[in-house]
Amino acid sequence: MIRRDLYWPLIPASQDSIFPILKKPADLARGIRETTWGRPMHGGKIGVAKLIYRVVATCGGLGAGFPQESLQKALLGRIDAVIADAGSMNAGPYYLGSGGQYFERDAVKNDFRKMVEAALHTDAPVILGSCGMAGGDRNLDWMLEVAREVFEELDVCDAKVAVIRSELDPAIVIDELRAGALRPVGTGLFLDEPSLRESTIVGQMGIHPLLTALLSDAKYIFAGRSCGAALFAAGMIRRGIAPGLAYHVGHVLACGALACDPGSPSDCLVAEIYDDGSAVFIPPDENRCCTPYSIAAHSLHGQAHPHLQFYPEGVLAMTRAEFFAVDTRRAGIRKTRFYRTAKPWSLSIKLEGARRAGLCKVSLVQLDPADMHAIPGDNLVYGRNGAQESHCAPSEQELGIIVRTRARTAAAADKLASLLMHYLIHYDYPGRKSTAGNIACPLSPNRVSFRYADGSYGAIVPGGTRDRVLLANYVSIRQGVVDLVQREFPEALAEAEYRFVEADAERPVALLRTVDRDADALARRHRAEIERIASVASVGAGSLLDLDATDAYEWTLYHLLQNEDVIRNRLFPVHYYHANGREWSKAGDARADYFDVGEPAGAQNLDDRTLSVIEDAPPSGMPSGTPSGSQRLLDIARVIRSQDAGINRLTFDVLFVSKDAYEAALGSNFFCARNVADELGFEPASVVGTYFVDNCNAIKITVERPIISASLGERDGFGTQQQSVLEQMVIPMFSDSQQSVA
Repeated sequence: MIRRDLYWPLIPASQDSIFPILKKPADLARGIRETTWGRPMHGGKIGVAKLIYRVVATCGGLGAGFPQESLQKALLGRIDAVIADAGSMNAGPYYLGSGGQYFERDAVKNDFRKMVEAALHTDAPVILGSCGMAGGDRNLDWMLEVAREVFEELDVCDAKVAVIRSELDPAIVIDELRAGALRPVGTGLFLDEPSLRESTIVGQMGIHPLLTALLSDAKYIFAGRSCGAALFAAGMIRRGIAPGLAYHVGHVLACGALACDPGSPSDCLVAEIYDDGSAVFIPPDENRCCTPYSIAAHSLHGQAHPHLQFYPEGVLAMTRAEFFAVDTRRAGIRKTRFYRTAKPWSLSIKLEGARRAGLCKVSLVQLDPADMHAIPGDNLVYGRNGAQESHCAPSEQELGIIVRTRARTAAAADKLASLLMHYLIHYDYPGRKSTAGNIACPLSPNRVSFRYADGSYGAIVPGGTRDRVLLANYVSIRQGVVDLVQREFPEALAEAEYRFVEADAERPVALLRTVDRDADALARRHRAEIERIASVASVGAGSLLDLDATDAYEWTLYHLLQNEDVIRNRLFPVHYYHANGREWSKAGDARADYFDVGEPAGAQNLDDRTLSVIEDAPPSGMPSGTPSGSQRLLDIARVIRSQDAGINRLTFDVLFVSKDAYEAALGSNFFCARNVADELGFEPASVVGTYFVDNCNAIKITVERPIISASLGERDGFGTQQQSVLEQMVIPMFSDSQQSVA
């Protein structure tokens, strides 16, 4: 329960506060405040304001792809930067620990080539962050080799290149551990020196190293692990744009066109910043639009709190942000604030570490449904508990989708399997509610390569879903995915065969995983796992047993570094090169010049455990507490999604179809932390918060993750298919709200 008196001292009468005045205690008890959003600019203000900065985000991840036509349209006008956030830690520890890549090399090269062509055409700088997915030195070096190849093919000459590295020597981190100076981000990860000593460790850079490279007039900037928003914010802050607006714009752009309607990370998005303190988002693809709702909704995306985002330099606070429409396809933001605070958020760098856990074996066992009662309950079985740990309720359906390929070469089999699952995860379809991702993937990396008995090469990518809307559209989605691969990568389909293996209650498939550092012990343990199943069930003819998967990796570090000497003098060195095609010659080094960003926080509430929290209060409208009816949440929500918010938190977003539906859901008291814990099956202490979000009629729920992302028991590495319990919820309606939300 959140005490009401926590709020009152933090709400000054000044209009400069990030908190609007709550009208009455009754509103506070319900966790509801009145705001307006989506208002047009007065008097056509955008038309008279001066454009001061224009930036293009090409996609939500280098390798995700984007249409050449979209980029060409985006380049019609002033261009100050062409940027892509090239990676993330959401894909799991494998990519950091091993230096491996998430996207296919050809896809990354194709995307980067288009960005370089844009730079040659416009003379705008190109910025890539979190290169090679994880941003470690090996990831970054891989991307640099791709870049050299593209530079050679496009005859890029006399170009200044900046390379910003983000790896940190484990010995430095161990010294900080011994000094008790590492601050955990969330719960569940315990540090020890042997694990850290074996780890690859990166720091997540903010704007300062990037700004240093920009001020040197570098044309191409390749950064290691980076905050996605900082890639965009650095150039804006260089031009004197307010940090609150700069970081908020950066957060929206970091996922490409995902903030559009319909949204996709595989398309471009343009932002224009004006001298009146506003920014406008414009999708080049005429089939997409940006609305106040879509931008406000995306502002929640992948974040643990709806109004607070934490960066190395401070805190982005969106409580007073305004979202407005310019026309039917363009929308904008203004009045977001950025605060610098005392530690831990003043010049604190988030460290991520990963190490090899051991060798890995995988088996897919096709089962007879008649044997399901004998399969131990802790086994992952698609059709029962493959996408989520809990077993399917009688009202639920779970579909396992296993992409399986065959080709003459391992590369061809791997490429087609990866492309098919990638597009399946992100494919947009009518009525889609789970917009963060369509499939729960248990493995990191998600693909297992092997050889068939006839010597040909194969690959499998297992995944699953319980999403009701996806299940209803699955056949058309599957065909749409194949058509998309045919259009974008026809050679992949020409060089390999594929099939989708579907698993459900009538065709269950068990996934077995075993990890061990000793090869002999691994073989014995995995064989015992297979025999455990075979002793109580028949093993189907289509089973794939005893496959040697890619080595398993685990997270070892997710903490804040607060040692400013290390941050200023050891992390994020900037190296300059003079590039002529493939030949790059060293041209100097630099260190970032750090300075304060944003305004002092003062008494602002920047606590993610109290700000905008839904209180546990009696339902409104019916003093007796007796509901007058009910509504399925699926019917009154336009989006119901889940997603990881870091390696140890899971967040759920429910975006309602109308203000009335949102108010009715809040008024029911159904979404207080106590009830949410009960409905979702979490311990009350693991609920970080349930939050109201007035500017897009949304409720956000954030919980501590049951297991650290990509642990051995993982079912959903990205956390994007944990929302099915919400989809089944029936919300009590009070007073006359049942009619108003229909």
